[in-house]
Amino acid sequence: MSSADHSPVHSHAKHADVTLAEYWHAIVSRRWLIAGITILVAAAVLVGTLLTTPQYRATTTLQINRDAMNVVNIENLMPAESPMDRDFYETQYELLRSRTLAQEVIRKTHLADHPAYKDIAQKAAENAAAGAEGDQASVQKRQQEAVERALTADVLAGLEVEPVRNSRLAKVHFSSPDPALSAQVANAYASTFIADNLQRQLDASTFAVKYLSERLDQLRGKVEESERALVDYSGDQQIVSVGDDQPSLPAQNLSGLNGMLAASQTAKIQAEAAWNEARGGNGLNLPQVVSSPLIQRLREAQVDMESEYNQKLATYKPDYPEMMRLKGRIEAGRRQIQQEIGVIRASLKSQYDAAAQQEQLTEQQINSLKHDQLDLQERSIRYNMLKRDVDTNRQIYDALLQRFKEIGVAGNVGANNISVIDPAEIPGSPYSPRLPVNLALGIVFGFFLGLVIALVLHLVSSMRRASRG
Repeated sequence: MSSADHSPVHSHAKHADVTLAEYWHAIVSRRWLIAGITILVAAAVLVGTLLTTPQYRATTTLQINRDAMNVVNIENLMPAESPMDRDFYETQYELLRSRTLAQEVIRKTHLADHPAYKDIAQKAAENAAAGAEGDQASVQKRQQEAVERALTADVLAGLEVEPVRNSRLAKVHFSSPDPALSAQVANAYASTFIADNLQRQLDASTFAVKYLSERLDQLRGKVEESERALVDYSGDQQIVSVGDDQPSLPAQNLSGLNGMLAASQTAKIQAEAAWNEARGGNGLNLPQVVSSPLIQRLREAQVDMESEYNQKLATYKPDYPEMMRLKGRIEAGRRQIQQEIGVIRASLKSQYDAAAQQEQLTEQQINSLKHDQLDLQERSIRYNMLKRDVDTNRQIYDALLQRFKEIGVAGNVGANNISVIDPAEIPGSPYSPRLPVNLALGIVFGFFLGLVIALVLHLVSSMRRASRG
């Protein structure tokens, strides 16, 4: 034999083969023990399964939306789902598993009177009555509460909530020994859950309406109080509002007077220029004189009489009565012309004085209005503060009133975000125990138990032989 045959690797492989062969020999030699243990365990499982009370499972399928259908808003008729709504659905599933809902279902289905739960209910009622004190009504109430508490654990044990993956559906399973009772309780869970959901919405809407109604009453009084304060202050300070975007009356009058002042100054300049021209010279070249028909006729008559006088001067002497009479007429015409020019000068002087006085009066009114406007601005500080209070209170009141109306409309719709898709039906066969599955598991478990026992016996036997040797 070569040295390779005695290597450690070869020895280890040989030892492993011998060990596996020993195990296989132990299993084969004790095959009837393994078969017996397997049959025994399978028989025990079969007997236990046959002795187990059958459980019938009924299922109701619910659709749970994040929000109810928005009937009052056409644009968003269907609720929008969000991946962030997992907490909402988990809350709904826990509500389905709650003790409160289970107790409501117990009352609704009268489970305390059903044969499957009657013994538990009677025992709980007797225990509650044994230590109860007081009148009959209070004793009965405590008995009922004790019965509901006792039955709650069994009802929750038979309940299973199964969310349907990637959907808004949830299956509510209920198992009991009575198939009709299973369907009744499953449907009662669905209807009670929907009713409780509607009641919670109604309670929330009622609370919101009550709260907003109280707040509206408070804000209505606050708006009236602020408006009254604004009116009182504006009356005391003689502040007249002409609109939010309109200037005050003094400001409007000041704007008009500024235009009047500009016109008055222009008229004064023109009247002063005319008067300065009129009061110098003989005034014959004044535009008013040139354009006066009366003066022009007088001047024409003057020219005619002077021409006649010069013609007759060649014949008559100046002291001739006819010549003296003609000369008197010429002087009278000259005086009349000067008188008319004087009237025009006086008119120009009056126009100038009137324009100057109008300018002065306008300036005085502007100065007075400036003082009034500054005084009004100072008094308007408090007025604007009061007006802002009125506007703010009115905006808050209008917003709450709109919300109050919206809640009132939405609360009357009675929409529900939970609906039954498939009601539970009476199951025709039991859901558990499952005889084929249990028997298969019993055979597998018995076989492995037999293997373990056979190997343990082999190891014990080997150890004994080794100790003897």
